[in-house]
Amino acid sequence: MRLFFIALSLVLITPSAMTKDKVVNIYSFREAKLIAPLIDKFSKSTGIKVNVVSGKADKLMQRLIKDGDRSFADLVLTTNVARLEKAKQLGLLQAAQSTYLSQHIPNELKDPQGYWFGISLRARAIFYAKDRVNTGDIDRYLDLTDEKWKGRVCSRKGSHIYNRAMIASFVHHYGEKWTADWVKGLVANLAMRPNGGDRDQLRNIKKGSCDIALANSYYFGMMSQSSKQQDRQVYKDVGVLWPEQSQYGTHVNISGAAITSAAKNRDNALAFIEFLLTEEAQAIYSEINHEWPIRADIEVGELLGSWGQFESDKKAIRSLYKYLPAADKIIAESGW
Repeated sequence: MRLFFIALSLVLITPSAMTKDKVVNIYSFREAKLIAPLIDKFSKSTGIKVNVVSGKADKLMQRLIKDGDRSFADLVLTTNVARLEKAKQLGLLQAAQSTYLSQHIPNELKDPQGYWFGISLRARAIFYAKDRVNTGDIDRYLDLTDEKWKGRVCSRKGSHIYNRAMIASFVHHYGEKWTADWVKGLVANLAMRPNGGDRDQLRNIKKGSCDIALANSYYFGMMSQSSKQQDRQVYKDVGVLWPEQSQYGTHVNISGAAITSAAKNRDNALAFIEFLLTEEAQAIYSEINHEWPIRADIEVGELLGSWGQFESDKKAIRSLYKYLPAADKIIAESGW
């Protein structure tokens, strides 16, 4: 698997560059283009040069493990709390204390010992064909298992981390039997064999291959501003529903940050995390990345605001890693 290197200011990553005071080196488990505006703002405001290695999460995790104390990375940015918690359990992270972060990040969205910090929120919502679905028929994730939706539901593979985390949240709230029954019911209602990513599921709705789908909210936002007219039309023809408003709230997960145990530029890494919680950076997450700010005092961007307010299941986030083994077993046995 290729790793994509971005050396800001066109400076190559070298051992000498890694030891300078005004630098921070990042492993990013998410697309580089999504964090580029944040990096640019941080470097301009602090004078700290940022070097980024961007790649697939599993590959970068293995690289962290292999390199150990010799790791290039001072900081990791990732898109799922389970990955952060796994890194913590493997001893790849170090704790950090910050009054600023304590003031701005709710307790349920950060590690209690300071090993990782939530930066933004994304929701795993239900999307529907505006011309074929009565929104009054869907109120909960459980409704996706109703026989009326047989052959009308789309989803990516259950083994993807987005679905694994959602299922872990169900185990947390309802137990393994309820969750296994839910997965079985969902699989029975699938319109086709799961394939592709979340955006493909939204496209399937537009094509008429299914009427409803599970997908992460920020993909929906990205399609609204796509360079492809077909995807912009998908955004217009597909609606979003926030399930579980009378229960625990819609399933959400975090984008998060953590300082590596091998960090050579620890103070700069902490400064970068603190920057991500500034009003300016939180606004970028909302307006450009289509994710909800962690800070409650930051107003969401116009696009997110147009989707309506909803209650989110923040309380399950710190338990997701604990219930992943049960979730994985249920998913594997279902054939999802």
